[in-house]
Amino acid sequence: MKDLQSLLPSAAAHIVQRMGESGQPPERQALAVNVGTDEILATLRTEYLVPMKSGRNSSFKLVQATFGGGKTQFLHCLRELSEAEGFATALVGVSPKECPFDDAARIWRAVARTVEMPAGEEAFVRRPGLDHLLRQFAESRVEEFGKAEFTDWVQTELARAAVESTSFLRAVVAFLKATTTGDSGAEDTLGDYLRGEAVPLSELADYRIRELPNDENGFRFLRTLAQVLRHLELPGLVLLFDEMDRTMSLPKRKKRAIGDNLRQMIDHCGQAVFPGVLLVYAVPPEFMTQVVVEYPALEQRLKHAAGLGPKSPLAPLIDLDHLPLPTVQLFRKIGERLLALYQRGYSVDLDSDLQLQNLQHLSRTLGEDALETGSRRTFVKAAVSLLANQHHEGKRRLSDADIERLARAARDADKRVMEGEREI
Repeated sequence: MKDLQSLLPSAAAHIVQRMGESGQPPERQALAVNVGTDEILATLRTEYLVPMKSGRNSSFKLVQATFGGGKTQFLHCLRELSEAEGFATALVGVSPKECPFDDAARIWRAVARTVEMPAGEEAFVRRPGLDHLLRQFAESRVEEFGKAEFTDWVQTELARAAVESTSFLRAVVAFLKATTTGDSGAEDTLGDYLRGEAVPLSELADYRIRELPNDENGFRFLRTLAQVLRHLELPGLVLLFDEMDRTMSLPKRKKRAIGDNLRQMIDHCGQAVFPGVLLVYAVPPEFMTQVVVEYPALEQRLKHAAGLGPKSPLAPLIDLDHLPLPTVQLFRKIGERLLALYQRGYSVDLDSDLQLQNLQHLSRTLGEDALETGSRRTFVKAAVSLLANQHHEGKRRLSDADIERLARAARDADKRVMEGEREI
C-alpha cells in the first residue's frame, strides 16, 4: 500500500475531490486509496510482471466484478504497479462506439491512442498515444547517448529488427528519425499513422509504408507493437481492457466475434510473437453467461476457475466480488484511507478517533445491507460527504438518523447513475 506521507497534499486533495464527486477512483495515485486487493496485485507483480522482465511469456487474466465493484480502480492500480516496473501500459474502455471488441482494427487504434510510457510519481497529466511514447523514448536516448549515436542505432539495429509488420516498423523508424532531425511534417504524418488515424497510403509512399490497419491485420499490428517495445528495451506491455457495464445486449453475431477476438488474443499470450504482454480484460458477471458460453474453449478455461491469489497464482480469473474481507470490514478500511487522505489534503485535524467512530457507523449501515459490491461507490461518496460536513460544519458524533440520511442520499444518487447507464 502506498505511504501517504510521500503523497503531496495537493495530490491527496485531488483524490478526495474526485472520489467525493463521483465515487470513482482517481486515474492517478490509485494505489493511495486501494483496499482489499493488495495480495492480488502483489501476486501479479511477483508471478508475472517481474518474470516477464527476464523473458517469460505473456499471460492473460479476466477480472470480474459487478457495477461499481472496483474493476476500474483495480486496473488503475495495476497500471501504476506495471509502470513502477518499467512497462508501457494501455488502458482502454471497451464500448460499441469507442472500441468495440468485435473489430480488431478499432481495438488496435484504441491501444495506439492510449499506450504510454511510465508516468512520473506525482504526474496527474498523462501523455497517451504511441507517437508520444516514441517521442519520449527518443528524447531520453538522445539525452543519454547523443543524437548521432541514437540516429545510427535507429537506422541500423532497430530498422533490422525482426517483427511481423515491416510497414509498422518502417513508420517507427521514420518517426524516430523525424523527431531527432526536426522534420515536423514527417513527424505529424507518421504520428497520425502510428496513432491509427486515417492517413492515405499516397502520403506514406516515401517511407515505403504499404499497409494500413484494418480488421484483418489489427492483431498483427498489436503483436508488432509488443515486438517493437522489446527492441526499445522496455520490459513489455500491459494491456488493460475495461468492458463497460451494465447489460450485454449485443446481437449474438457480435458476441461471437468478441469471443473469437478474445480467444485469439489469449492464444497469442502463449506464443513468442507476443512477447512481454500482460493482457487483462475486466468484465461484469454477465459476460461469463452471455459471451464466454459461446466459446467452449473459453468457458473451459474461465468458468469455475479459482480466483487468483497467493495460493492460486496461476488462476486466469480475478474475482473482485469475492475478496477475503467482509463488506463491513472493507468499508471500514476504505473509510480509514479516506480520512487520512482528507486530513493530509486539506491540512485539517478532524479528530481521528471521532471520525473513525462515525465512519465505522456508516460502514455498518451501508455494509450490512449491501446486496452487491457496487455499494462500494455508494460508501465512498457518503464517506467523503461525512468528512466534508465534519470539516465545514464542526466535528461531532453522528446519530443513527444522521448516518441514515447520508446513506440514503448516496444510495439515491447511485441509483440514478445505474438507471441512466447506457446498456451495451
